[in-house]
Amino acid sequence: MKKTKFLALLLLIGVFASACGQNQETIQPVSEEGKAAETENVIEQNEPTPVTEKDNNILIAYFSRYGNTDYPEDVDATTSASIVADSENFGTTEYVARMIQETTGGDLHLIETVTPYTADFEELRDVNHNEMAEGFLPELKESNLDMSEYDTVFIGYPIWATDVPQAVLSFLNQYDLSGKTVVPFCTHDGYGAGSSYTSIQEASHVDSVQEGIAIEAQDVPEAADMVQEWLSRIHIGSADTADAEETNAGEANADEVNAETEDLQIQIVADDEIMEGVLYNSPLAEEFKEKLPITVSMVGYGGREYYGGIDFTPTNAEGGQLNFENGDITYCSTNNTMAIFYAQTDRPNLTMEVIPIGKVTSDLAVFDTFSGNKEITFQVAK
Repeated sequence: MKKTKFLALLLLIGVFASACGQNQETIQPVSEEGKAAETENVIEQNEPTPVTEKDNNILIAYFSRYGNTDYPEDVDATTSASIVADSENFGTTEYVARMIQETTGGDLHLIETVTPYTADFEELRDVNHNEMAEGFLPELKESNLDMSEYDTVFIGYPIWATDVPQAVLSFLNQYDLSGKTVVPFCTHDGYGAGSSYTSIQEASHVDSVQEGIAIEAQDVPEAADMVQEWLSRIHIGSADTADAEETNAGEANADEVNAETEDLQIQIVADDEIMEGVLYNSPLAEEFKEKLPITVSMVGYGGREYYGGIDFTPTNAEGGQLNFENGDITYCSTNNTMAIFYAQTDRPNLTMEVIPIGKVTSDLAVFDTFSGNKEITFQVAK
């Protein structure tokens, strides 16, 4: 019943968004720096059902401009770029956080600064750039958050100047997340996650972060399926999902269940270099698993990727994205190529959609030592 209500709500929001398509705010790219900043739509949504029994130890912490901005009480929603006139208003980042809560049952926590940010767009951009340049960490409001209660921590934020807002770094500086599973998610204005995932990993002092999700602000109202698929891929879901997996485990051999649900450990071999990686548990990735070992003649491009054509055509190539995370192994149906993305550059946007099928999990610095074309082999880990 809870999911049914949620889907109905999404339909209502979609109708509203189509009628008010201009109700959004974009912190535009700064041309001299090649940087983009936040797009923060505000979408109305009913309060989610409170979580009274926390059995999954999941925290969904997020920073949103709405909730941290000193808007006037009588702001006119018909002219405001980030306010919807109703009893409840939400920004896009919070909206995604609530989608995650709907599936995981985690606890929501707003990262809130003591000093609100300005509602003036130009001033906000300058404030953000100054905070970043000076390494300033804004003071956060006190809360009774007990981080020791959580094993998995989602960190959500809008992309500001291709990175995380400084308030998120304040939060990560305040709490010890070592030993926890950290999962980033963000909203953006078409520029992807930028360098934010690296910033999250460094500031949280964890060895690695889980695969994140970056959703363009204008796509947020229809992003429920995207969020569900992402959570399934990283094996974080609802109690119902966990119960179903337990039932399946009781009916089948445990080794067989693991073979069906876990990512496949692989090696990526280029000359004498052997890197570690995984292929995901997805229909598209399964087609690549069946073809292993795969050797691809790859060429470097833009200081960010190696790509090359493959000799078969997958059939499950649906969806795609115009941005990438460092380490992504992707497939592009437009030109039937595989690619390994290893570095964010000043050209984070792609001209053709790619579909992540796996990830390089070892040090990506080795790609900086490559020159020219490379014969790269993807094979099952020995």
